[in-house]
Amino acid sequence: MFPNSLNQLTLEERKAHAELMVIIASIDGELVQEELMVLESIMGNSMLHPEMRVDIRNRLTNPPEFEKTIGILSETGLKLALRDGALLSAVDGEYDKKELRILSAIAKHAGVDKESMSKLFEWVEQVWNLYNNGELILSI
Repeated sequence: MFPNSLNQLTLEERKAHAELMVIIASIDGELVQEELMVLESIMGNSMLHPEMRVDIRNRLTNPPEFEKTIGILSETGLKLALRDGALLSAVDGEYDKKELRILSAIAKHAGVDKESMSKLFEWVEQVWNLYNNGELILSI
């Protein structure tokens, strides 16, 4: 939806980023429509080829290995995955314990401290509130 630093990553990193989103979306064993919508949006922002998107969608039933996937990402890629993973995890209205554990693991690999994580979660809440307010303004 907005210009995104994600597009500065290599194609390999953008693919790994999307695969990490698949891991996060499927980690709690319950895939909801809102998570699929955010995943599709992220893949669109990443400018991934449609065929690659199909391959990534197919991974929802058999997610890639976490350690292998994050090993592909640079520090910047990990931080972008943390940002997008936090948005994705919150879309259904709550963070599952498994989602929080995986976000914490990404933060550790990216060198992101607990204070920054708290600020990130506050930002996520603000983003979703602002989005919902836009619909309220238009009585949608």
